[in-house]
Order: sequence, then C-alpha cells, then structure tokens
Amino acid sequence: MNGQNPNNQLNQDNSNVMNSENPSVLGSLEPQSLGATPQQNPVNLNETVNVAGANGTPNTLGGGQISGSTPNMEQPGVGINPNFQAPLNNQINEPNVGTNPNVTPMATGDINQPNVNPTPVENVNPTPVAQPIPGTAGTPYQANSLTGNTVGVGTPSVGQDNLNSNGFVEPNKVENIGAVPPPNIETAPKKRKPMNKTLFVVLIIVLIAAVAFGVYYFLNMGSNSLNVTVKNVTIGVGETLSDNITDYATISGEGSGSCTLNTRNVDPMTIGEYPFTITCGTETFNGTINVADVDAPEISLNAVYKQVNSTVTVDEFVASCTDPSECSTSFANENTLASYLQTAGGPYSIDIVATDGAGNSQTVTTELYVTEYPIQIFRNCESPSSDVSGYQATKTVTDYLPMGNGAGNGVAYLGVSQRIHTYVFTSSEEYTNVVGDKPATLTFDGVTGRASYNDDDLTIVITTDLSIDTLNSEAGGTFPTIYNEMGTYYTNLGYTCSITNANNQ
Repeated sequence: MNGQNPNNQLNQDNSNVMNSENPSVLGSLEPQSLGATPQQNPVNLNETVNVAGANGTPNTLGGGQISGSTPNMEQPGVGINPNFQAPLNNQINEPNVGTNPNVTPMATGDINQPNVNPTPVENVNPTPVAQPIPGTAGTPYQANSLTGNTVGVGTPSVGQDNLNSNGFVEPNKVENIGAVPPPNIETAPKKRKPMNKTLFVVLIIVLIAAVAFGVYYFLNMGSNSLNVTVKNVTIGVGETLSDNITDYATISGEGSGSCTLNTRNVDPMTIGEYPFTITCGTETFNGTINVADVDAPEISLNAVYKQVNSTVTVDEFVASCTDPSECSTSFANENTLASYLQTAGGPYSIDIVATDGAGNSQTVTTELYVTEYPIQIFRNCESPSSDVSGYQATKTVTDYLPMGNGAGNGVAYLGVSQRIHTYVFTSSEEYTNVVGDKPATLTFDGVTGRASYNDDDLTIVITTDLSIDTLNSEAGGTFPTIYNEMGTYYTNLGYTCSITNANNQ
C-alpha cells in the first residue's frame, strides 16, 4: 500500500514493545488481572481487532478475540499504531475492515500493575463472545468469500494449537450434524381423516331402516306363504280324540283356513300308533298319533272292619281298579297293617298302591277299623235328601254302624263307625268344576274326607269318620247303642235304616 511494506513498520513497532517488556506478557495477560478502566468507546462485538505478534503475524489479545463494529477501542496496556493498516492475508481489500485511528497506542509498560509476574496461560478456552456457526469449525480459509462483516476469518498462527482456522480459541465444538432431511412424505404415516358426523348419522339411519324393512318383510311378506309344522301327538287310551286341527299341527300363512284334518283311522280305545293327515289345497301333510297308557289306574277303596288279631287281604280294601291295561294292587306297608290289627280302634290309615301294565301307578289311602268283638251286621241309617246350597245338587247322609253280640246284652253298637255323604249333581258343568282332577281327598260343602267319583251318575261320595263322641253330642248326651233303641232314635230323625250282613260288606 503506497509502495511501502507495512510489515516493516509493524515489526518496528513490535520490536519497541518487545524491548520494553517481557515478550511473553502480551500473550499471557489474564483479563481478570487488567487493572485499567474499560475503554471509553462501547465495544462492538461485530468487528475483530488483531494485534501483531512478535514475529509480525496477526495475534489476538490473550489468545482470544475482541470483536466490534466500531474499532474505537482502548485496551489497557496494548498500543496500536495510528498509521498502521493491518495487512490481510493475500492483501485482499475488504471493506469496513481496519483499525481505528483514534485508538491511542499504549506500551505494555504503561499498565499500572507493580510487581506483576504474569503466569503463562496454557490452553485457556474462555467462552468466545461470538460462537462459530455450527458445522463451520475448521473450515479452510476462503478469502474470496469474505465480506466486510466477516468475523475472525484468517489463517491460524503457527504454534497456537488451541486456535481454530478462524483465529478463535477452540470452543466446545458442536458436532456437525449436517443438514436434517425433511421427512419422507411418501413413507410418513398419513393422518386418518375423521369420519364426517353427518355421514355417520346417515349410515346409522340406513342400517336401522334396513333392519326394520327385514322385520316387516318377514312378518308381512314372508309369512304369507303357507307353513305347516306337524306335531307328535300322544293320547291316553280311552281318551276322546280331539277334532281341533291345531292339536295336530302348527299352521300359518295364506290358505291356512282351508286345511282339513283326517283321523278316521285312529282307534283311541286300543293302544297303538295310527296315521293322520292334514290337507291344505293340493298339499298333504302326514303325522302319527300314539295311543298309549299314560295314566295311573283309577282305583276305588272301601273301609274295612276287622276283629282284633284277624287277618285281611288287599282285595278287601279295593272296590274297583280301572285301567286300559293290566291293573294290580298291593299294601304299601304290610308290617304297619299287621300292627294295627293287634289293637281295637280306628280309623287306621292304610295305603294301597295301584299299578298298571305300562308302569303307571298311584297310592290311595283308606281306613281300617278294628273291633273288640265279632261284627254280625252293619246298620245303615240314611237321612232324607236335601238341596246343596248354591249348587244344582242334592245330598244324603248315611251312618254306617257295625253291630255285634259281644257284651251279653244282645246286638249292640261296637263303638266305631263312618258317615257317608252322597252328592248327586244335575249339572255336568258344576260336577266337573267340583271334581276337578278327582283328588283322593276332597273338601266340598264343608265336608272333608276320602272321595270316590261316578262320572256317569254325576255323583261324589265323601266318607268321614263317625266317632262315639260325635254321636253322643248329636244325641244330646248319650247315643243309644242297643239295636232297638238305635232304631227308634234314627226313626225320630226321619232317617231310614237298613241292615247289611257282615259277610257281605
């Protein structure tokens, strides 16, 4: 520049500094030990001031960097030649890069620090004022790319290992992570767009409509076709055969009212299997009726009178046993029966089991009376007939009294008896309602006892015990037990008496 080598002037100035102070002081002063007042001009951190080293190579104060946009800076103990223009590497003209002529050079001897023994600084790495751009540390010097605002770009000094290629003290270097590529749009998962609420509501409405249409079609359209499902029919032998077609099949759909039933080949009185047919227009459906013994025998029992220590058979208790197949009877407990025969009294309850050929059975209870003396006759005294209140029926009451000659005073009452209530209905409907399923013990008209039924005569017979206490009460004190006296008593009551031989009971 102007034909004069600026390096000569720089070397001369540095020689003066070196001759006045220890050469190591300039590069080793710690910023904390400087006692000088900070520069009057504010520091601009965007510009770097280079101070020449001992060999004329650019050097930084204290191994660091001072940057600012305005080179009007005073550093304590450091002088800069106002006429000196710092040469840049390769003599590249860079705008806005230079020294401030207003800076007054100061010799290191001017620092007011008596007896200061500076200590060499080894690998001091203060935090740089301006951090290098991540990824540019160690980038080779490129002069052609420098601008007036470039900070600290230059060739590193020889022997300064801790300086990077930009002339800064090596900071904690950020790893060069390189450029982060944008996500792969094609492979990145795409966000699923939520279903439109209106579309969702429409789909629900369509689904409900479809289900409703299916139900309507099934109930109204599909049911119009004829559908016949034949049943398996079983009836008890002797039962009346039904003529209701719905007892033989389930029929629905168009034309069901025209279907007819044919059971003319069925014999309900004989056990066996019989075919039947249902005809609906041109279609015929076949089924089978099974006539079987499904009910237990119907059994009617008598009360039996026996003398003490006598014997009795089951047939003496059975008045009748009715069943389409074979019927048999037996005592439920013979040992109990034998114990009853040892003591006079009664009534004793005796259980009789009736079983048919198909294995159906039932147990019915009757009474046993045991007398102290032999029975010679039974005196039957029957009341006049009377109406049953609230029913289309009449009733009679009969006292069944065993009599014998045991006390030495002629034929007399033996102390045990029964009263028989007979009800005859004139209305079959009322009879059916009263008998129901024909229980063995029935309560009717305030009377409860063992019952027997005659469907042909619409008659119900209820038998109850008649104790001597009841007879005494009805007689007003003492019931007449002697045969002649007993006859007079019942005649006065309006009863009619008859005699039955004990052997014919």
